[in-house]
Amino acid sequence: MVQQFHPHDLRFSSPAAAARGPNPFLVDVRAVLEGPDGRRTAVPGFYDGDGTWVVRVCLDTEGEWQYSTESAEPELNGHSGTLACTPNQNPLVHGALLVDPAHPQHFLYEDGTRPFVLGYEANWLWALGFLPDGEQQMRRLCERIARYGFNHVIVNSYAHDTRWREGTSQPEDYGPPPAYAWEGTNEAPDHTRMNVAYWRVFDAMMHALFNQGLTAHLYLRVYNKLVNWPANRSLADDLFYKYVVARYQGFSNVVWDFSKEAKNEPDKAYAENRLSLVKAHDGYRRLVTTHDDDVFYYDPRYASAVDFMTDQNHTDLAAKIVSQRQRFPYPIVNEEFAYECGPGGLEDKTYNRSNTAEDHTLRSWEVVLGGGYPGYYYTYTAWDVIRPDDEPPGYAMHQRLVEFMRQTEWWELEPHEGIIAGSSPRGGRCLAHPGREYVVFAPGGGTVTLTLPEPASSVKAVVCDWLQPLTGERLQTTQQLGPRSRLESPWRGGGPFVVRLTTGT
Repeated sequence: MVQQFHPHDLRFSSPAAAARGPNPFLVDVRAVLEGPDGRRTAVPGFYDGDGTWVVRVCLDTEGEWQYSTESAEPELNGHSGTLACTPNQNPLVHGALLVDPAHPQHFLYEDGTRPFVLGYEANWLWALGFLPDGEQQMRRLCERIARYGFNHVIVNSYAHDTRWREGTSQPEDYGPPPAYAWEGTNEAPDHTRMNVAYWRVFDAMMHALFNQGLTAHLYLRVYNKLVNWPANRSLADDLFYKYVVARYQGFSNVVWDFSKEAKNEPDKAYAENRLSLVKAHDGYRRLVTTHDDDVFYYDPRYASAVDFMTDQNHTDLAAKIVSQRQRFPYPIVNEEFAYECGPGGLEDKTYNRSNTAEDHTLRSWEVVLGGGYPGYYYTYTAWDVIRPDDEPPGYAMHQRLVEFMRQTEWWELEPHEGIIAGSSPRGGRCLAHPGREYVVFAPGGGTVTLTLPEPASSVKAVVCDWLQPLTGERLQTTQQLGPRSRLESPWRGGGPFVVRLTTGT
């Protein structure tokens, strides 16, 4: 029995095949699956050491599935069998992340559930798995961040070290990590052979994410973490991309990212080539993207190579996303724009920049009011210094953001820059489904004026649901709303506010 949307391993042992060839990682095997609806899918396998190859499958339709293997190796060819796909029993699991065809700048899960995507940077999450209680620590951290509303975890497939905390700067510093993704070392690698022990720990991390319903946004490559990578377009480079995709496409919660900070790759045709390789090798065609590369995205030769944008932008947060939405017909995730400091204040940091929890939260709201999805960084879980039991104040503030937005029909809302004017020096922003629903954000509090696309004589009663985004205070009021109306914070002492206006029609 195999649950719908869950990874399931088909294992095939052939010590003879492993011994006969010089490199078992170059042995191809795949399984062709046929579902109860007659649909056929070819899924590549991978070598898992000890003379064993694995095809990791994911059944998306309930009923009986048939499979058969294909390989040039006789011992791996011609295996066949039947798998019974039963209903998914984990209420946190919803299948693959998709782009909503009806609202293409937003997402859906495979079962039709609609996620409000909130990213969480955890580049070295897998490194915890090398500790004696590592799997428990990974599960505990995943459970905690899921509880606070994060659902999209950004993680490197491998990273070696950070320049700003190079070496083992403290006991919780896991760069360099205790294992290398390939055989050999970062200084003397054998890029033609994968380190199976490393990837088995990575498997445990993937299961921890999957079980909490967290999307695993995998950076297949990273340019600023001191990794000794295979040469571009080499056999070893192909092997790496194919191996990672084969090993993890069976997790329905995965999306692929060519590289973190892909702007550092000067050969944009190479980036497009790697994305094409990923798509060709992925039997399930999970979503693909690339991080922080305006040259790539704004080049018409490459913009269609991705399914959504993953940006890193620190200025004019809402305005930048508004302009991106006008240009690109897919979701925009600004994944990196602030870095929450540790409990000791702005100087308590692992990176050379830091923000208070309050500043990070208000910046996240700016991303949302531009029509995008935000990411979150906490200095003690984002990079190679990991303190998994911390609960920074930004967790609860971002939980309020998600809970508030889930009460709206956010996928129907569009940024409307002409609707709002404010007395605050930081102004304000508005998402609107005109005549039906408005979300107003005033980061500096004060009073804002709404100029609505209503008939000049139109006045209607609206329900106002208020949120103080930093403290969590909530209020509900009613107000007569005309073509031009003033909104004033209901809390004495000012401070930022968010308000949702609904007409009931």
